[in-house]
Amino acid sequence: MKHFTLLLALFLAFPFFAQNNVGPGNCLDFTANINNANHVNMGALSWLNTNDFTIECWMKVNSVFDDESFFSNKNWANGNNTGFVFDVQDNGNNMKFNFKDPTNPRKDLTVAVNVLNRDWFHFAGTYKRGGFFVVYINGVAKDSLNVSSITGSFASQYTYKLGQDGTGNYTYNGGNPRYNGKIDEFRIWSNVRTPQQIRDNMCHSLTGSEPSLYAYYNCNEAPNANLNDLTANNNDGIWVNSVNANYTLSGAPIGASSVNKYGASLTADSLQIATAAGLFKIKDFNALTGIHLYTVGSTPTLSNGLNNLPGNTTYFGVYVCDTNNSVTYTSKYDYTGFASATNDENNLILFNRVKNDVQPWANCMAVQNAALNQMMKINVKTRREYLLGTTTGLTCQSTDSIYLVSATPTSANIAWQSAGNHWNVLWGVQGFNLNSGTAINNTTTNPYNFTNLASGVTYEMYVQDTCQGTGAGIWMGPFSFSGEVCMNPSQLNAINLTGSAATLTWTNNTPSASTFDIEWGLPGFTQGTGIPVNGVNLPYTLNGLGANTSYAYYVRTVCGQNNTSGWAGPFVFTTTNNAGISTETMGFKVYPNPFKQSFTLQYPEGRTFDCSLKNVLGQEVPFAVKNNGVGVSTIEVLSECTGMYILEILTEGGKVVTRMTKD
Repeated sequence: MKHFTLLLALFLAFPFFAQNNVGPGNCLDFTANINNANHVNMGALSWLNTNDFTIECWMKVNSVFDDESFFSNKNWANGNNTGFVFDVQDNGNNMKFNFKDPTNPRKDLTVAVNVLNRDWFHFAGTYKRGGFFVVYINGVAKDSLNVSSITGSFASQYTYKLGQDGTGNYTYNGGNPRYNGKIDEFRIWSNVRTPQQIRDNMCHSLTGSEPSLYAYYNCNEAPNANLNDLTANNNDGIWVNSVNANYTLSGAPIGASSVNKYGASLTADSLQIATAAGLFKIKDFNALTGIHLYTVGSTPTLSNGLNNLPGNTTYFGVYVCDTNNSVTYTSKYDYTGFASATNDENNLILFNRVKNDVQPWANCMAVQNAALNQMMKINVKTRREYLLGTTTGLTCQSTDSIYLVSATPTSANIAWQSAGNHWNVLWGVQGFNLNSGTAINNTTTNPYNFTNLASGVTYEMYVQDTCQGTGAGIWMGPFSFSGEVCMNPSQLNAINLTGSAATLTWTNNTPSASTFDIEWGLPGFTQGTGIPVNGVNLPYTLNGLGANTSYAYYVRTVCGQNNTSGWAGPFVFTTTNNAGISTETMGFKVYPNPFKQSFTLQYPEGRTFDCSLKNVLGQEVPFAVKNNGVGVSTIEVLSECTGMYILEILTEGGKVVTRMTKD
């Protein structure tokens, strides 16, 4: 009697989140009427005076005059006054925190944050009575202060204020320091939150009914409305000296749901969220200590440059906690089961932007794998938001690709492929907003030479075809570049050869680069038809290869987002012959080979065996078996992919291995 082990496709258990019409919405903008000390009177908030608490919010600081208070109930003219203050100072380099009860000495903590260089960032402060005050920036503890000596109440003659000190009209050194910035998702908890609790709630909105939530302000009110506490505690805030513009569109990374990863090394980790519009995944993390993935179940508030799919009301966002230039990650959108996308598959575009209050949207030039229903973008370097759109219905031709032609230490010559001859260009320092970049309008110059570049600085650019100045195509980008030339790898090789694996090595000729793209297959394959492996490190091991088989590979250097060298290769190598016994030796026959969709397996009558089928990546391929009589079966391969497969038959006498080719 024969025994077949039928290898079926696995369904992964993805986390699925209900989609609400929740996004970042509005925020508080204290810049609008700053000269008149506009602020929010938060009332008594008496819990804060004598108990443990956590205060958190999203912040964006525009400038710092001196030492502006953004949350306080004390007269900040003197730190010895009763109460406490949260403050930004020293030209934005630091945040300061001061605590004083009526009888004990004051306690001060200064934390290096560099708030002006962070755009939107998350702040949290946890206060433990008889213990420590801890400051978290983007979910990471930055510093702490022993406050055990403060035993009295913080109650003062003033109520708590948001955007000002307790007086509501702070004066210092003859001036009037005002908080010049924005605040969103302001929350007060009646306990000390753990680091993971802070991280898990950072990038999505709350309901107001969460345990231990003392006050919650999502800041989505209409112009001139007071600030509503969404908990049952009714700690509503009242605007003072407000104008309509005190509520503006928020750029904070807030969704309906979110997931996160933190740690010293995230290289092997990934994050994903499944929705009715598909599965979005981020992976291949490099130089990261923390990253968040969130989703919004509504169409974007700003849609300039976007050509959305019919019925698509979902987009995704990635928030990077780190600010260094070495950050990279991969974004992958799997739209399997999303009918609006699969019905328009040949015209799909993965749009991206920096954040909610920035437009236009741009085509991020993701690579599409139609066979897997996937769009993938590698080597993304900054926070991004993504929405799956289409070119259907567009009349203006867009550019196809952007690439580096040449560079010097202070310049970069960049070209793009396009059917047009007039373009708009936007560029700036990496992560810049498209509505604040340097514009080059309706240029006919391609390639374009960017000069006077600063040493060690990474820049980004976007290109838009203007249809000879008569219209506007889709923006393409970002493309990252610097003055350094992205050099081809050299001295390709393959070592540690076995019957199923090979370690690929090469020489990296670009010192700042650490990741590479590989394409491989059987010798003589045409580039573009091989198997891509993106964002790998040097060296790289290929597994799941066939024994005694020749392969070829190409490799290129990745110098930044959409910035790569040319391809080096091919390099040809041959695996060893140690993967198993041939079919003929064990009395098995397989024919025809090559085959179209099915092949015949002939085996000795009464022989007991298991069999499996794998592709050249070592991944198991599902198949169906039809018995045609004693010792003869038909194997139907349940995959449309052509190329080489490995048939493995495990018997009591050993493992039988046969290389099959599907035409």
